[in-house]
Amino acid sequence: MSSSGILVGKNTLVFGAGGSLGAAVATEFAAEGAEVFLSGRSAAAVEEVASRIDAAGGKAHVDVVDASDASAVDDYVAEVVARAGRLDAVCNLTGPRISDYRNATPIVQLPVDAFMVPQ
Repeated sequence: MSSSGILVGKNTLVFGAGGSLGAAVATEFAAEGAEVFLSGRSAAAVEEVASRIDAAGGKAHVDVVDASDASAVDDYVAEVVARAGRLDAVCNLTGPRISDYRNATPIVQLPVDAFMVPQ
Protein backbone atom coordinates (compact mmCIF):
# COMPACT_ATOMS: atom_id res chain seq x y z
CA MET A 1 0.00 0.00 0.00
CA SER A 2 1.53 3.34 -1.03
CA SER A 3 1.80 5.80 1.83
CA SER A 4 3.09 9.30 2.35
CA GLY A 5 3.55 8.30 5.97
CA ILE A 6 1.35 11.03 7.39
CA LEU A 7 -0.80 8.52 9.32
CA VAL A 8 1.74 5.76 9.97
CA GLY A 9 1.29 4.51 13.51
CA LYS A 10 -2.11 6.20 13.89
CA ASN A 11 -5.36 4.44 14.77
CA THR A 12 -8.51 5.64 13.05
CA LEU A 13 -12.17 4.71 13.37
CA VAL A 14 -14.70 5.21 10.59
CA PHE A 15 -18.43 4.91 11.30
CA GLY A 16 -20.38 4.33 8.08
CA ALA A 17 -17.45 2.53 6.44
CA GLY A 18 -19.78 0.43 4.31
CA GLY A 19 -21.07 3.43 2.37
CA SER A 20 -19.26 5.04 -0.53
CA LEU A 21 -17.96 8.08 1.39
CA GLY A 22 -17.01 6.02 4.46
CA ALA A 23 -15.23 3.47 2.29
CA ALA A 24 -13.29 6.22 0.51
CA VAL A 25 -12.21 7.84 3.78
CA ALA A 26 -11.22 4.50 5.33
CA THR A 27 -9.27 3.51 2.22
CA GLU A 28 -7.43 6.84 2.18
CA PHE A 29 -6.61 6.60 5.89
CA ALA A 30 -5.16 3.15 5.27
CA ALA A 31 -3.27 4.33 2.18
CA GLU A 32 -1.65 6.98 4.36
CA GLY A 33 -0.52 4.31 6.82
CA ALA A 34 -3.24 4.27 9.48
CA GLU A 35 -4.65 1.16 11.08
CA VAL A 36 -8.40 1.47 10.47
CA PHE A 37 -11.31 0.29 12.54
CA LEU A 38 -14.37 0.04 10.32
CA SER A 39 -17.96 0.09 11.48
CA GLY A 40 -21.19 -0.01 9.57
CA ARG A 41 -24.68 -1.50 9.52
CA SER A 42 -23.87 -4.07 6.86
CA ALA A 43 -21.14 -6.51 7.82
CA ALA A 44 -20.82 -7.59 4.19
CA ALA A 45 -20.25 -4.03 2.92
CA VAL A 46 -17.72 -3.23 5.64
CA GLU A 47 -15.92 -6.55 5.12
CA GLU A 48 -15.59 -5.72 1.41
CA VAL A 49 -13.87 -2.43 2.28
CA ALA A 50 -11.60 -4.22 4.77
CA SER A 51 -10.71 -6.84 2.16
CA ARG A 52 -9.62 -4.15 -0.29
CA ILE A 53 -7.55 -2.42 2.40
CA ASP A 54 -5.94 -5.69 3.51
CA ALA A 55 -5.23 -6.73 -0.10
CA ALA A 56 -3.44 -3.43 -0.65
CA GLY A 57 -1.23 -4.03 2.39
CA GLY A 58 -3.17 -2.05 4.99
CA LYS A 59 -4.59 -3.17 8.29
CA ALA A 60 -8.36 -3.05 8.84
CA HIS A 61 -10.72 -4.33 11.53
CA VAL A 62 -14.44 -4.87 10.99
CA ASP A 63 -17.20 -4.36 13.54
CA VAL A 64 -20.95 -3.88 13.26
CA VAL A 65 -22.17 -1.10 15.55
CA ASP A 66 -25.50 0.72 15.54
CA ALA A 67 -24.29 4.34 15.42
CA SER A 68 -27.76 5.57 16.39
CA ASP A 69 -27.35 3.88 19.80
CA ALA A 70 -25.28 6.25 21.98
CA SER A 71 -24.42 3.54 24.48
CA ALA A 72 -23.24 1.18 21.72
CA VAL A 73 -21.07 3.96 20.26
CA ASP A 74 -19.55 4.76 23.65
CA ASP A 75 -18.84 1.08 24.29
CA TYR A 76 -17.32 0.60 20.84
CA VAL A 77 -15.03 3.63 21.13
CA ALA A 78 -13.85 2.37 24.53
CA GLU A 79 -13.29 -1.09 23.03
CA VAL A 80 -11.23 0.32 20.15
CA VAL A 81 -9.11 2.37 22.57
CA ALA A 82 -8.58 -0.76 24.70
CA ARG A 83 -7.61 -2.86 21.67
CA ALA A 84 -5.43 -0.27 19.95
CA GLY A 85 -4.04 1.58 22.96
CA ARG A 86 -5.30 4.91 21.67
CA LEU A 87 -7.52 6.46 19.02
CA ASP A 88 -6.16 9.27 16.86
CA ALA A 89 -9.11 10.09 14.59
CA VAL A 90 -12.82 9.32 14.33
CA CYS A 91 -15.03 9.96 11.32
CA ASN A 92 -18.79 9.70 11.58
CA LEU A 93 -20.07 9.17 8.06
CA THR A 94 -23.31 7.43 8.98
CA GLY A 95 -25.79 9.72 7.29
CA PRO A 96 -26.45 12.87 5.31
CA ARG A 97 -26.31 15.07 8.42
CA ILE A 98 -23.48 14.36 10.81
CA SER A 99 -24.52 15.41 14.29
CA ASP A 100 -23.80 14.73 17.92
CA TYR A 101 -25.77 11.58 18.70
CA ARG A 102 -26.43 12.79 22.26
CA ASN A 103 -28.26 16.03 21.51
CA ALA A 104 -28.50 16.45 17.72
CA THR A 105 -26.28 19.55 17.73
CA PRO A 106 -24.84 20.16 14.25
CA ILE A 107 -21.19 19.15 14.27
CA VAL A 108 -19.97 22.65 13.36
CA GLN A 109 -21.49 23.98 16.60
CA LEU A 110 -19.84 21.46 18.92
CA PRO A 111 -16.97 22.54 21.17
CA VAL A 112 -13.57 20.94 20.59
CA ASP A 113 -13.82 18.87 23.79
CA ALA A 114 -16.82 17.03 22.33
CA PHE A 115 -14.34 15.23 20.07
CA MET A 116 -11.92 14.19 22.81
CA VAL A 117 -11.71 10.51 23.67
CA PRO A 118 -11.25 9.88 27.41
CA GLN A 119 -7.82 8.44 28.14
